[in-house]
Amino acid sequence: MPSLHYFRHWDKIFWTFFVLLGLSVIIGGIVSLIPFEFVVLLGVFIIIIGAGKLAEEISKRKLFNYQDDIYKKMYQLSQHLDKTFSIASMNREKNEFRIQKLDQKRSEFEKLMNKRYRDIARKIIELENKVNKLAKTVERKK
Repeated sequence: MPSLHYFRHWDKIFWTFFVLLGLSVIIGGIVSLIPFEFVVLLGVFIIIIGAGKLAEEISKRKLFNYQDDIYKKMYQLSQHLDKTFSIASMNREKNEFRIQKLDQKRSEFEKLMNKRYRDIARKIIELENKVNKLAKTVERKK
């Protein structure tokens, strides 16, 4: 697994070799061990490689920033959803409590109405009985 270890540190290794190569070209050009045309060619090559790697790192950073921004927005969205869910749950509980209270009042009202209906029915029966007795007494007297 050592290759994975090197791959994980590839950026550090690349920039180390890049700096060493650049320093060797500069020192070789100063000491005149390397012909001037070769120094210029190596310098251009190093600049191209460095620019490519720098562009790769900039795009990687932009990608990480974009992903981080998406993560933050998703986190905020989940927080808002949690708040909305808690408010909805609270409203549901409040409405269930109200419905329960209304159901209790309806039940009490029904009991009261049934009691009054029985009382009225009893009174009507009593009145009917009194009317019948009165009618019988009136018929007997005739």
